[in-house]
Amino acid sequence: MSFVGSYTHSMDSKKRVFVPSKFREELGDEFYITRKFDVYLSVYTAEDWAAYVEKLERLPETDAVEIQDYILGAAQKCVPDASGRIILDDKLINHAKIDKSIVFVGAGRQIRLWAEEERNAREKAVNFDEMREKMRAYGL
Repeated sequence: MSFVGSYTHSMDSKKRVFVPSKFREELGDEFYITRKFDVYLSVYTAEDWAAYVEKLERLPETDAVEIQDYILGAAQKCVPDASGRIILDDKLINHAKIDKSIVFVGAGRQIRLWAEEERNAREKAVNFDEMREKMRAYGL
Protein backbone atom coordinates (compact mmCIF):
# COMPACT_ATOMS: atom_id res chain seq x y z
CA MET A 1 0.00 0.00 0.00
CA SER A 2 1.21 3.46 -0.82
CA PHE A 3 -0.55 6.66 0.18
CA VAL A 4 -0.27 9.37 -2.48
CA GLY A 5 -1.87 12.74 -3.15
CA SER A 6 -2.90 15.57 -0.88
CA TYR A 7 -6.25 16.81 0.35
CA THR A 8 -7.24 19.77 2.49
CA HIS A 9 -10.06 19.65 5.04
CA SER A 10 -11.15 21.98 7.82
CA MET A 11 -11.32 21.09 11.47
CA ASP A 12 -14.61 22.12 13.08
CA SER A 13 -15.16 23.69 16.51
CA LYS A 14 -15.46 20.21 18.07
CA LYS A 15 -11.99 19.30 16.74
CA ARG A 16 -13.44 16.94 14.14
CA VAL A 17 -11.98 16.59 10.67
CA PHE A 18 -13.00 14.50 7.67
CA VAL A 19 -10.45 11.92 6.65
CA PRO A 20 -10.26 11.95 2.84
CA SER A 21 -12.30 9.03 1.50
CA LYS A 22 -9.42 7.74 -0.65
CA PHE A 23 -7.22 7.51 2.43
CA ARG A 24 -10.00 6.18 4.66
CA GLU A 25 -10.52 3.20 2.38
CA GLU A 26 -6.85 2.24 2.63
CA LEU A 27 -6.53 3.00 6.36
CA GLY A 28 -9.27 0.57 7.33
CA ASP A 29 -11.68 0.67 10.27
CA GLU A 30 -9.06 1.87 12.74
CA PHE A 31 -5.73 3.62 12.46
CA TYR A 32 -3.25 5.55 14.57
CA ILE A 33 -2.02 9.13 14.63
CA THR A 34 1.01 10.39 16.51
CA ARG A 35 3.54 13.18 16.55
CA LYS A 36 7.13 12.91 15.47
CA PHE A 37 10.02 15.37 15.70
CA ASP A 38 8.81 17.74 12.99
CA VAL A 39 5.69 19.90 12.99
CA TYR A 40 3.35 17.37 11.34
CA LEU A 41 1.42 14.32 12.50
CA SER A 42 1.96 10.80 11.20
CA VAL A 43 -0.95 8.48 10.40
CA TYR A 44 -0.46 4.70 10.21
CA THR A 45 -2.66 1.74 9.39
CA ALA A 46 -3.16 -0.61 12.34
CA GLU A 47 -0.74 -3.07 10.73
CA ASP A 48 1.99 -0.51 10.09
CA TRP A 49 1.47 0.95 13.57
CA ALA A 50 2.06 -2.46 15.16
CA ALA A 51 5.28 -2.86 13.16
CA TYR A 52 6.42 0.65 14.13
CA VAL A 53 5.73 0.06 17.84
CA GLU A 54 7.62 -3.22 17.65
CA LYS A 55 10.67 -1.34 16.34
CA LEU A 56 10.38 1.24 19.13
CA GLU A 57 10.22 -1.56 21.68
CA ARG A 58 13.52 -2.98 20.38
CA LEU A 59 15.41 0.16 21.36
CA PRO A 60 17.69 -0.19 24.37
CA GLU A 61 15.86 1.06 27.45
CA THR A 62 18.40 3.84 27.96
CA ASP A 63 17.39 5.31 24.60
CA ALA A 64 13.79 4.14 24.49
CA VAL A 65 12.14 5.86 27.44
CA GLU A 66 12.14 9.43 26.11
CA ILE A 67 11.38 8.39 22.54
CA GLN A 68 8.57 6.01 23.49
CA ASP A 69 7.05 8.49 25.95
CA TYR A 70 7.11 11.23 23.34
CA ILE A 71 5.74 9.25 20.41
CA LEU A 72 3.54 6.62 22.07
CA GLY A 73 2.38 8.94 24.85
CA ALA A 74 0.81 11.26 22.31
CA ALA A 75 -0.54 8.55 19.99
CA GLN A 76 -4.23 8.34 19.31
CA LYS A 77 -6.23 5.34 18.08
CA CYS A 78 -8.82 6.55 15.57
CA VAL A 79 -12.09 5.02 14.46
CA PRO A 80 -13.91 7.36 12.05
CA ASP A 81 -17.58 8.06 12.72
CA ALA A 82 -20.29 7.25 10.16
CA SER A 83 -19.47 10.48 8.30
CA GLY A 84 -15.75 9.68 8.09
CA ARG A 85 -14.65 12.17 10.75
CA ILE A 86 -12.17 11.77 13.58
CA ILE A 87 -11.61 13.95 16.63
CA LEU A 88 -8.05 15.17 17.13
CA ASP A 89 -6.53 15.32 20.60
CA ASP A 90 -5.30 18.70 21.89
CA LYS A 91 -1.75 17.39 22.29
CA LEU A 92 -1.62 16.53 18.58
CA ILE A 93 -3.34 19.75 17.50
CA ASN A 94 -0.86 21.84 19.48
CA HIS A 95 2.16 19.90 18.24
CA ALA A 96 1.20 20.38 14.58
CA LYS A 97 0.11 24.00 15.14
CA ILE A 98 -3.28 23.20 13.62
CA ASP A 99 -5.75 26.04 13.69
CA LYS A 100 -8.42 25.19 11.12
CA SER A 101 -7.21 23.83 7.77
CA ILE A 102 -5.41 20.49 7.68
CA VAL A 103 -3.53 19.13 4.69
CA PHE A 104 -3.45 15.32 4.44
CA VAL A 105 -0.35 14.36 2.45
CA GLY A 106 0.26 10.84 1.19
CA ALA A 107 3.81 9.82 2.06
CA GLY A 108 4.14 6.19 1.08
CA ARG A 109 3.38 3.94 4.06
CA GLN A 110 2.09 6.84 6.13
CA ILE A 111 0.01 9.96 5.79
CA ARG A 112 1.26 13.26 7.13
CA LEU A 113 -1.14 15.82 8.58
CA TRP A 114 0.03 19.40 8.34
CA ALA A 115 -1.47 22.69 9.41
CA GLU A 116 -2.08 24.34 6.04
CA GLU A 117 0.10 27.35 6.95
CA GLU A 118 3.00 25.10 7.97
CA ARG A 119 2.71 23.03 4.80
CA ASN A 120 2.64 26.14 2.60
CA ALA A 121 5.70 27.56 4.36
CA ARG A 122 7.54 24.25 3.93
CA GLU A 123 6.76 24.12 0.23
CA LYS A 124 7.94 27.71 -0.30
CA ALA A 125 11.24 26.86 1.40
CA VAL A 126 12.02 23.82 -0.77
CA ASN A 127 15.52 23.89 -2.20
CA PHE A 128 15.10 21.97 -5.45
CA ASP A 129 18.83 21.71 -6.16
CA GLU A 130 19.46 20.18 -2.75
CA MET A 131 16.52 17.82 -3.15
CA ARG A 132 17.72 16.78 -6.60
CA GLU A 133 21.18 15.97 -5.19
CA LYS A 134 19.70 13.89 -2.38
CA MET A 135 17.62 11.93 -4.87
CA ARG A 136 20.66 11.31 -7.06
CA ALA A 137 22.63 10.15 -4.02
CA TYR A 138 19.95 7.55 -3.34
CA GLY A 139 19.67 6.52 -6.99
CA LEU A 140 16.26 8.08 -7.55
